[in-house]
Amino acid sequence: MVAVIKALAGSFGASLCFAVLFNTPRRCLVPASLVSMVGEAVYLAVMALTGTAVGANFVGALAVDLLAEMLARRQKAPAIIYALIGVVPLVPGAGLYRTMLALVLKDYASAAAIGVETVLISGCIALAIAIVTLFARHASVKRAQRLAK
Repeated sequence: MVAVIKALAGSFGASLCFAVLFNTPRRCLVPASLVSMVGEAVYLAVMALTGTAVGANFVGALAVDLLAEMLARRQKAPAIIYALIGVVPLVPGAGLYRTMLALVLKDYASAAAIGVETVLISGCIALAIAIVTLFARHASVKRAQRLAK
């Protein structure tokens, strides 16, 4: 339990630092960092249930972008602010590092295995963001068309 709390606090802190680094508006700093913390919590829960990092990252990114879209409407800010900061803990930086290390050590089998998983994780994060954004945009267009009638 302590490890989970440390992971959630770490994701909040890291995302807050990235948000400051990216010059995120002050009113969006804490909400964006909370979105990343929720995404990390979803990732950890799915990872504990399934044991697969690819699926856990996909579901975590879905949660992040869903919250980003909802916060964007509520706070009247672009959803990309919350989505970009929210996926920071999910980005497979360690996988990229281990892939490059295996390549430098000429362990090509490990490099290929880790590299494929890293690319899959990155693709799943992008796909999850695209799916939620597509549905959110479609819903807002339909709502605007209904209001125009």
